[in-house]
Amino acid sequence: MADEVDLAARIDELSARVRELEAIRELTRLRNAFHHCLNAQDWEGLGALFTRDAHLAYGSFGDARGRAAIREYYSALLPKMVELQGASEVALRNFNQVHQVEVDGDRASGACFFVEHVRFDKADLVHQSVGRFSDTYVIEDGRWLFERVELDHYWVVPQNKEWRWPW
Repeated sequence: MADEVDLAARIDELSARVRELEAIRELTRLRNAFHHCLNAQDWEGLGALFTRDAHLAYGSFGDARGRAAIREYYSALLPKMVELQGASEVALRNFNQVHQVEVDGDRASGACFFVEHVRFDKADLVHQSVGRFSDTYVIEDGRWLFERVELDHYWVVPQNKEWRWPW
């Protein structure tokens, strides 16, 4: 009988570990989808990654609350960058790195670092931006979504004019 109890306890423990690993995998997919949508300028897709009442906290770059406002924030972001630079167009590529996640039931927190390359008017001059996203995730309507994304922007550095990009 003791062996059965130990076996049942072990199965419960392993089941919990599998649920946690599946959650981490889904959250990693969510974080990757964020960067994919940003790079593809898919604002509808990006907005769909957030809860209905999510909070985007970008400090001096602005805030947005709610899925619709977050979609609007991102759809206006590149035109604002173009205007600030006095440019006619912008290309942006954002790459996430070192995604870390802590799961606690139907809630989770995470962080990832990013490197972003921004090029204006197809010029050779590329700006590199580096920072960190701190996230809070929840399950809403049966799937993991961003509840809060906070930007900690470390710096923006113009790159060498010799550095060429194919896009």
